[in-house]
Amino acid sequence: MRFLPHVAVVCLLLTLSGCGDLSDVWGNPQDRAKKGLADSDIASFEIGSASKWAEPGLYLDYANSHGVALKSEHGMLVALLLVGPETGAKVRYDRLANLFRDTQSDETFTTDGVKWGGDEDRPSLARCRIRHLGPVDDPEVELIVDPGKLFRQEDRQWSKAASNHLFVDGQE
Repeated sequence: MRFLPHVAVVCLLLTLSGCGDLSDVWGNPQDRAKKGLADSDIASFEIGSASKWAEPGLYLDYANSHGVALKSEHGMLVALLLVGPETGAKVRYDRLANLFRDTQSDETFTTDGVKWGGDEDRPSLARCRIRHLGPVDDPEVELIVDPGKLFRQEDRQWSKAASNHLFVDGQE
């Protein structure tokens, strides 16, 4: 608590020195609202134990609250950020087509997050970092999704270990 007055002074000095309203530092809340993103959408959140997600499938448990879908398949779990990579608009799951659809551009993505149809060289959905609170090989290890750290397929980042949780023998 002793540093709180210092933070206030720094903020005041930045504002008075012409650095604007600090939206350059923290992001403009109006721009975030236009894109359909709330401040809570970028905060890390716990999703429970790894064993909860071991069954292959698409999980939309956090789609509305955090803008993230979980996909478990081929022995791994990934967390997809449900934000259009080019528009910044929300992406919704279309159950009939079994695809994700950008609400602004109508672009579609597979449930793995890969761009579907049309120009497939366009960006895919980003994956969020998945952190472990304990040993990775423990089926009951608690998992945390961090939408503030993203991995992009077009930048060849999907192969990074932090972009997924690998289930070890006995977990799936």
